[in-house]
Amino acid sequence: MAINVITVSGNLGKDCEQRWTPAGKAVASFSLPVKQGYGEHEKTSWVICKMFGAKAEKLPEHLKKGMKVTVTGEFIMEEWTGQDGNKRSAPVIIVNQLDFSNNQAGSQKPQTQQAPARNEPPMDFDYDVPF
Repeated sequence: MAINVITVSGNLGKDCEQRWTPAGKAVASFSLPVKQGYGEHEKTSWVICKMFGAKAEKLPEHLKKGMKVTVTGEFIMEEWTGQDGNKRSAPVIIVNQLDFSNNQAGSQKPQTQQAPARNEPPMDFDYDVPF
């Protein structure tokens, strides 16, 4: 049995968008950046996050560009044929859990706190590795 769960955290690339299916079901979508590589080889890809139903009805008023969120859900590759006849695909997360509690009420920018610099390990650091 395969398990398909992905967790992504990042700042929204744009405001959450909402649409309705022909059956009247709400669909909310927003995009998050996913970085890979390091230094000059770092690359940013974007993943589309989607929620459906009652949660999707209220979501757009709360998710604005720049807000930091963490999502957990099922990863899929959405495929379709474009108007030009070419096949297209995009990475999508069907969101099961969404956390944006680290944002200040009414603020669109994430809250940042600078941790104090430490040159020594914490006192409870265990040097004995059990393997």
